[in-house]
Amino acid sequence: MHGFFVSLTLTFWAEMGDKTQFLAMAFAARYKIRHVLLGIAWAIALVLLLSVGIGHYLSRWVPVGWTQVLAAISFFAFGVWTLLENETPGGEEVEGRRIHPIWRIGTVFFLAEIGDKTMFAAMTLATAWGWFPVWVGSSIGMAAADALGLWFGMGLLQKIPEKVMKAISAACFFGFAAWSAWQARHSF
Repeated sequence: MHGFFVSLTLTFWAEMGDKTQFLAMAFAARYKIRHVLLGIAWAIALVLLLSVGIGHYLSRWVPVGWTQVLAAISFFAFGVWTLLENETPGGEEVEGRRIHPIWRIGTVFFLAEIGDKTMFAAMTLATAWGWFPVWVGSSIGMAAADALGLWFGMGLLQKIPEKVMKAISAACFFGFAAWSAWQARHSF
């Protein structure tokens, strides 16, 4: 149980002010809360499972700088997408198919966490206490921190018009893109 509590506490505090907390806030202002919660949940579970399972092996083959470059490009693309999209009630049309917001939100969260400090913290903790307690503790800690971002985002939605929130969301994505590019520059 020690590994569970250490992982939960460390991950919770590591996520305070992290980009995924702000992503939760931005998505809560634009999508139904159940879609955001489900999208965040599957992304957290998957990224942390990868972290404790095989993440430390990937770090030997893919330099951190390249994952940060990929994150920067992805965040920039999501910022443009946010500005250009027209919201449809059940999801988005892409080549005749609907993409449900749960998958879109989860994908953004997953990409945001690849190469992030939470991923590396989970990998490190798993070497000392085993993968399962670290996975569960880290997942709960990260979900709790992101829930604070969600709660704050829901409050913003009631006070700020949707167009303004769309611009704020896009600005967040562009900011994350710039930050990831800056980190990548220092990794090479």
